[in-house]
Amino acid sequence: MKKKLNIFLFIFIILILFCVVFFIAKQQKNPRPYLTINNTKVNLIIADTPAKQVQGLSYQKDLGRDEGMLFIFSQKQNLTFWMKDMNFPLDIIWINDNKIIKIDKNLSPEGESPTRAYNSKIPVNYVLEVNAGYSDAHNIKVGDEVKYFLK
Repeated sequence: MKKKLNIFLFIFIILILFCVVFFIAKQQKNPRPYLTINNTKVNLIIADTPAKQVQGLSYQKDLGRDEGMLFIFSQKQNLTFWMKDMNFPLDIIWINDNKIIKIDKNLSPEGESPTRAYNSKIPVNYVLEVNAGYSDAHNIKVGDEVKYFLK
């Protein structure tokens, strides 16, 4: 009986180790998307469909310290964002290809009926939302280059 229990325990431990190795290997093959600005790495939540873009960060409790939501648009367009149903303030970074063209800083949440809107002023194909103050804390400014690591 003791020998059967030892064999079962051995097989169980081997199975657990296999699962751990598989999980680690999968994480390394599919790293989380990120971008860099001035050697500052921002881990990304991707909003690349209309449904994800409408939802954005609404209702989310918070955003990680070095995390942001990247809105990806297939065509450049003049975009307008608002702070509807947000729970925390943001900086919105407007990006044309790989160059920052505008930054709206320290935007306050506005609840269910926002009165303010923020516009890119010129066509862009990316918008990055980060925690309020992130741009200043990392010396991010208009004209900076953005490098993407999405896959």
